[in-house]
Amino acid sequence: MKLKLEKREDGWVEVKFGEFLKDGGFMDDRDEIRFHITEIKYTYWKYSFIIQGTEFRLVQNLGSDFHVMEATMGQSHGRESIISGPSPFDSLPVDCISSIISFTSPRDACNAASVSKTLESAAKSDSLWEKFLPSEYTSLVPQYSRVFSSKKELYFALCDEPLLIEDGKKSFWLEKASGKRCIMISPKEVSITWGSSPEHWQWISIPESRFEKIAELIDVCWFEIRGGMHTRYLTPGTRYSVYIVFNTKNGCPGLGDLPVDAGVGLVGQESPQKPEARDDGWMEAELGQFYNDSCCDDISLSVVKTNTPDWKSGLIIQGFEFRPAKT
Repeated sequence: MKLKLEKREDGWVEVKFGEFLKDGGFMDDRDEIRFHITEIKYTYWKYSFIIQGTEFRLVQNLGSDFHVMEATMGQSHGRESIISGPSPFDSLPVDCISSIISFTSPRDACNAASVSKTLESAAKSDSLWEKFLPSEYTSLVPQYSRVFSSKKELYFALCDEPLLIEDGKKSFWLEKASGKRCIMISPKEVSITWGSSPEHWQWISIPESRFEKIAELIDVCWFEIRGGMHTRYLTPGTRYSVYIVFNTKNGCPGLGDLPVDAGVGLVGQESPQKPEARDDGWMEAELGQFYNDSCCDDISLSVVKTNTPDWKSGLIIQGFEFRPAKT
């Protein structure tokens, strides 16, 4: 068989030997996989061949793109599942398969639904999707104006339709691929220097905001915002990024692209914030990251701009967003 060389993203070259189906259990040691590669056609000497190792990885028959998740959601998004054939899991009870899938992620569950009819049934079960829902989900349901036909439908509603909690001071939703918690805190929840002085800041209501009142900067020479949040609202064992979510008026005089002191946790750093456009029409700039090891700590955040004498205006702050960091 002639082997095809392919360039990898890490700079190495790889050759595919073949494929096999692992149909045993997780701890099944009855089988052994052997492989070989030989070249005996020519008798001359060979050299300059560097071998890093031999790699075993899943066959990419469905691809890893997140769109597979949306394509296998079933009636939640009005699409049909892609069934590729029988699976070695088909001999197991459906509730057993659901229990196994619950140790993965919502994204994996949606991908599993495309493998076979049995896995599709297991991947739709309420017992599975209840594992992906937050523990307090029953208290969140009354905020919706409709009845959900399944726990899976409720899960995707919590991903796509953020809810207000804590008397409207926080906005809560789930990251779709992982089910991890995301939070945006209202500017009413942070301390803004001169925030109670109408000549410096005003509190406005606009339909584009999640919160009833948000902050608009009128005119200040001393710009400082400090706040924080308890990590019980977030998913343990997760690295989070913190963003300021905002819009500007008249080019945001006095701030613009100038560096600001931004900090999350105990460490601050001075760096130019790089605003990026969001799908919801707002802008965001990352303030920093932290690792949420447990649910018993307080995380602080700060945004300070005091090292220029210029007066500053034209900043509209919707809130401060905590969501899992991009990996």
